[in-house]
Amino acid sequence: MITIAWRSLATRKLAILAALISVVVGSALVTATLLVAGAQERQGTASVTSWRFGAVDAVVKPPASVTLTSGLKLDLPSMPRLSPAQIEAIRDAPGVTSIALEPPFPAYLVNSDSTMIGDAFTRSWGHPWSTAIADGATVAEGREPMTARDVVVDESVATASGVSVGDEVRIQLATGTEKFTVSGIARRAGEQFEHALFFNGETASRFGGAPIMALVSTTDTAALRAAVPRLEVITGKARAGSLQLDLRQAELAGGSNQFLMVIAFLALTIAMFVISSTLTVSIGQRRRELAMLRIVGTRSRLLRGLITWEAIFIGAFGGVLGSGAGIALAEVARRFFVSQGLMARGATVSAEPFALLMGIGAAVGAALVAAWLPACRAARIAPLEALRESDVPAGQAGAGRSVFGWVLLTAAAVCMAGALAIGGPVATAGGATALLLVVTAFLLFIGAAVLLGPHLLRGVLTPLGSFLRRWFEGFAAERSIRSDLRRAAGVSVPLTLLVAVSAVLMFQDSANYQARAQVYAGQVTADAVVSGGVQLGVPLSAINAIEQVPDVAAASASVSSRLVIDTPPTMRSNGTVTGVDPAGFSKVLTYDVISGSWADFGEHSIGVSQIVAEEKQWRIGDTVTFLYPDGTPGSAVLSTTYRDLMGVNDMILPVSKLAPHLLEPYASAVYVAIKPGADQDTTLAAINDELASVAPGAQATDRNKHLAQVATQAGGDNWIIQLVVVILGGYAGVSAVNVLVSFTMSRRREFALLRLAGARRSQVAKSLLVESLLLATTAVVVGSTIAAVTMVGYGYLLTDTIWLPFVGPSFVAIIACAYLAAAVGTLAPARTAMKVGALEAAR
Repeated sequence: MITIAWRSLATRKLAILAALISVVVGSALVTATLLVAGAQERQGTASVTSWRFGAVDAVVKPPASVTLTSGLKLDLPSMPRLSPAQIEAIRDAPGVTSIALEPPFPAYLVNSDSTMIGDAFTRSWGHPWSTAIADGATVAEGREPMTARDVVVDESVATASGVSVGDEVRIQLATGTEKFTVSGIARRAGEQFEHALFFNGETASRFGGAPIMALVSTTDTAALRAAVPRLEVITGKARAGSLQLDLRQAELAGGSNQFLMVIAFLALTIAMFVISSTLTVSIGQRRRELAMLRIVGTRSRLLRGLITWEAIFIGAFGGVLGSGAGIALAEVARRFFVSQGLMARGATVSAEPFALLMGIGAAVGAALVAAWLPACRAARIAPLEALRESDVPAGQAGAGRSVFGWVLLTAAAVCMAGALAIGGPVATAGGATALLLVVTAFLLFIGAAVLLGPHLLRGVLTPLGSFLRRWFEGFAAERSIRSDLRRAAGVSVPLTLLVAVSAVLMFQDSANYQARAQVYAGQVTADAVVSGGVQLGVPLSAINAIEQVPDVAAASASVSSRLVIDTPPTMRSNGTVTGVDPAGFSKVLTYDVISGSWADFGEHSIGVSQIVAEEKQWRIGDTVTFLYPDGTPGSAVLSTTYRDLMGVNDMILPVSKLAPHLLEPYASAVYVAIKPGADQDTTLAAINDELASVAPGAQATDRNKHLAQVATQAGGDNWIIQLVVVILGGYAGVSAVNVLVSFTMSRRREFALLRLAGARRSQVAKSLLVESLLLATTAVVVGSTIAAVTMVGYGYLLTDTIWLPFVGPSFVAIIACAYLAAAVGTLAPARTAMKVGALEAAR
């Protein structure tokens, strides 16, 4: 049977090309996403930091994680600091010859045009010069910092800013902007992932506070470990990953690959349906061959085995080719994601056996699953009816196929009804279950559409029948489709996937944005908002300057991080926290109060969202215990619970309590209330004048302009979703073209008979165009319906209202691509198929 299957494939090289291309592309996508997703995890944080600390023997620092009640470890949002007692224990450890403390702090060199060296992707940090020495840095020009007003800049800063030794520069710190003199330019080995500025020890301690680590030279590391059992003593190559200050890069390096895994899952799902439809069309074109095998006595079991082994060969061969292509694709994707700041810059792609085997296995598995239904259908051909069956295609869908399709449709409806009954918000356990039901319903809807394809086609043709039969091209197109509804349905499946998957991805992104924008616009009541340059944030020192403006009534910063809230133990062990000014907060931001009052929110209070309060069973007046971002224990009295349907702000604390526990205490925004009757433009100009000296790059705008800017930034961020749509939708589109090409090329005999009957080539071409438009219309209607129902359910989970997040231009582009794929896949090969002489093709 294996030999027969191989020979069968060998004689049909062109016929299996469509299926092979689908398998190769699907395998390449799965392999590439797995390789990219695992690229960073293999190397850890050492690949995204330039610090190596090869000039010292050990790096000692507090653990950057906590153990939850469940026993699991949770990474802290910010680096913990060493206490004075711990520092003394390190100094007194046997064998220690020297110790240098590292208290990093944000420090940005300001150019003469008030722009800063550093952005959201390459942060700038200040360090003591002793840290540079521990890392093996040298002074390329000038000298080390000796006075309180000296600074040494690394070569990346000098190159970007053009400063030289002896220049006086402004440096923005969390406490304001101060002037320093460049005493030297440092040179460090390797790729630089941050802009480093070096100060003398006293200056660094003043700005950085308590150190986060100690850089130790010792003759006895074992004794050092014994002396500080609760601290991490890092030696050898692991020293290179000990200082990771870019939290964005650290998060990416820590395995932020869920997005890529979703792509891999969608690619595998699409591959399953595409390969199935491709094999359905391919087997439908082999009725005569299969009929002859049945006539000569081939058993149903052997026929199923033949098709199964063909699928294995196609899957294995395509999987090997696809996995090889996936390696190159992964490297291209890595470079692209790194350039866009979506992946850690030190990540590298290598041919991991697991990812390659998964790519091949996915291809073989998809081909086997996809071939199961066509194989069963082919094996059911009765020997005495085989030849008749081969010449007269089946126009009706099989009973089993129809029943199973209706079962899937019913199951999808039940899942969607269950999701609507459970409701949101998505941040709760019930909301997560409802979201899972919506995703399940989407997949079931697609499966039902695939199985019920003949019925759906008939549903589109029935109302159009009288119109189509008025002219030859329409009549020929309708009859061609009705003559074999199953094969026509197999052709429309990739187009349905193209529309459904692309629309859901685009609408889902729009739903998140629109819902968040509505919530944010409703919360902001401030007259003006101060934002930092290039997403760096606003130093908290700017608040004092803003409050000095005469017509400013109130100002409140908004500082974001996370708290560990493992007490009492529940499914939620941490949550987002926003630091605000209790005095001015209620004048510039509004949160719907469920219980308590914002008037009671003070320096020792905490506000908690209704979702978190109900899960933790907290009540007004309770003392809430938590861990600050750096692991320091904290507590506050619950004064207010508020509504937060999207789970964006789990808790609210006074900024004075939160900021000291952050390495980078910058506000994402400062909200300003202007006194009644004051001229807004004049006040904004005065605020910006104050900001020019304390926070270069920060800008105050009125509320409406700020919301418009937020809308523009959020709208521009969806390019990554568009990229996914292009990748997955393009895969479905290319597969649709392949299927249509194979389908059209197999109908040479039909075209010849039409020409013998008197039809001109132009008439045959027009009938094919009408046929492709009908198939595309069916796919558009079905795919759009699936996407609309899915997104109505998703929108309900976000807002508790029935609405459809619709993106007109994107939807029009998706529909246009579906029709273009149908037209190209039909008309391009039709010209070749009709070149054969009518009498010759009709033999």
